[in-house]
Amino acid sequence: MKKYLLSIALLVAVSATSFAQQKSAEDRAKKTTETMDTNLTLTAEQKTKIYDANVEKIKATDALKLVAGEGNKPDAEKMKAVNKKFNDVVKATLTEEQKAKMAEMKAQNAKPKEN
Repeated sequence: MKKYLLSIALLVAVSATSFAQQKSAEDRAKKTTETMDTNLTLTAEQKTKIYDANVEKIKATDALKLVAGEGNKPDAEKMKAVNKKFNDVVKATLTEEQKAKMAEMKAQNAKPKEN
């Protein structure tokens, strides 16, 4: 009986910590927007537009993942549509210089790392 109660207590503790670590869509969007601001030097207006687009993208992505169920991949076509919408907002918001810098950063991240 003692082991049984201890097991339940441990399960509850682990569950509580995993839920506590989940961040809101707004928090994740803020972090992503701040990273973009650091790398691309966004204006206040650009930050607002990109933050809003990030929140929308994250919420839509989370909803698709929820519908798919744990361990399953979300619908690829719907994910592409969500990403396209986000990318369209980013492209419309950034200047040509910022777009070039972003493309350069993506290319750097796509290169395989040397050991």
